[in-house]
Amino acid sequence: MSGLVTAAIALAIVAATFTVQLVYRDYYTCLNDSLTKTGQLSCNDELPPSLVPVFGVKE
Repeated sequence: MSGLVTAAIALAIVAATFTVQLVYRDYYTCLNDSLTKTGQLSCNDELPPSLVPVFGVKE
């Protein structure tokens, strides 16, 4: 029974990660294409302000 619960939690984490990367694809593309720290910081504009502290690039 505990194995089923663990598997369900693992699948939920994978699904959440996939969804975040799909929804914020523009941000991750910008981040991968930027060559400088300044370029990476400008990618924070692709995120909603409430998510910048969580996912955004820090100075």
